[in-house]
Amino acid sequence: MGRPIGSVNREKPFNDALRIALRNRPLALRRVADRLIDKAEEGNLAYIHELIDRLDGKPVQVVDRQDVPIHELSDVELYRIAAGEDPREEHKMLLIAPTKVTSHDPE
Repeated sequence: MGRPIGSVNREKPFNDALRIALRNRPLALRRVADRLIDKAEEGNLAYIHELIDRLDGKPVQVVDRQDVPIHELSDVELYRIAAGEDPREEHKMLLIAPTKVTSHDPE
């Protein structure tokens, strides 16, 4: 599981170090990208997957709950499905509390 929503730990020291190094060597990133493409063209599946993930993003995890009609799922299960989690896993804390929906008749 990733970092919790609202976490105050936003520091990414490795990311910062890479950005500093790339400022000093502007062509390095281009050479790395060229090597990645070369390996993908050679048919290396790991490099092909890396390119696809970088260009299109990682595939969304599908949670198959076809055995249960959607109206029978709880709010917690629906939030977990929306977050890409398995709704059947037990969690100790719900990060997004369900809101109460009310309708007001216009006067």
